[in-house]
Amino acid sequence: MNAIFVAGTDTNVGKTHVCGLLLDFLRKEGVKAGYQKWAATGPEFPPADLKACLGMAGIPLEPELVGSQVVYYFALSASPHLAGEQEGKRVDPELIRQKYQEMSARYELLVIEGVGGIMVPLNRELLLVDLLQELKIATLVVAKSGLGTINHTLLTLEGLRRRGIPVLGVVFSDGASDEDDLLAEDNMRTIAEIGQVRVFGRLRRSPDPVKARAAFVPVGRAIALALEG
Repeated sequence: MNAIFVAGTDTNVGKTHVCGLLLDFLRKEGVKAGYQKWAATGPEFPPADLKACLGMAGIPLEPELVGSQVVYYFALSASPHLAGEQEGKRVDPELIRQKYQEMSARYELLVIEGVGGIMVPLNRELLLVDLLQELKIATLVVAKSGLGTINHTLLTLEGLRRRGIPVLGVVFSDGASDEDDLLAEDNMRTIAEIGQVRVFGRLRRSPDPVKARAAFVPVGRAIALALEG
């Protein structure tokens, strides 16, 4: 296994935060790990997600590598199918396949960040999950800890499994404000039991990257064990 796909149950659930922490953890464990995102949208370039992940892992931005790390970039903050259309462009899965193969050959483990949820359209005929099904990449689900997460997470797990996509487990990520501990802990238990899935832990948001990295260590170890198994 030389790639792991990090899928969110929705947008803004903490995918980028988890990707950066996982990338940092793996590299400190001696794994030659790299980052890729198949499509990024938003006004900032180089894309904010790429800069955040590399920054968390202490990896310098290499301008010549950006086109392989982020295969498609569109300025409109929208789903890739619409953002691309506004620029007269269309996501071509063949280019993603090509860049995926190139980057996975470059690293021992490639961490691939998803785009919103798994059912996001890359173009009018192709969902993100369709490409993921074809490539059969082991998937880590990032879910928010608080209210509303049970439905979104169980639907995501069902969507992955119905397509035969291997699920590593779930990481829960707190929102910007403190989540209710009783609710968050029950959400984790409920999803683990009903979803029959491994729960790697819960990440509380911390503005201090040093504390965030330290808090991720047990989660990273659990993920690493799952990757080995």
